[in-house]
Amino acid sequence: MRFLKFLVLLLVFVASMLFFVQNNQSLSATVQLEFKVLSLALYSLPLPVYFLVLAGFFLGALFTLAFLLIDRIRLGLELKGLRTRHAALEDEVLALRTIPLNQPQNQPQPPVGL
Repeated sequence: MRFLKFLVLLLVFVASMLFFVQNNQSLSATVQLEFKVLSLALYSLPLPVYFLVLAGFFLGALFTLAFLLIDRIRLGLELKGLRTRHAALEDEVLALRTIPLNQPQNQPQPPVGL
């Protein structure tokens, strides 16, 4: 499985490098982003297109990592709670195993009224 994962990652890397090499001129063109709201107008520095592509990829990876990390923390806390509950239930089972079966409170009661 690791080998297959590595192969897929290598293919994605090679494909992306081919894309950047073959489209070098069009990806090097600069773009200026603008944001206009009411009377506020913001303009970015001229940015090459490949920078925007890489920034989008990086931000997507960062958000994915954040969501996976949050889920990992949640599952870790749930696992900790379940382990605590498991230990308490094991202690209860051990306590019940040590009670002798011939004590009066454990003997079956005769039916009433017969």
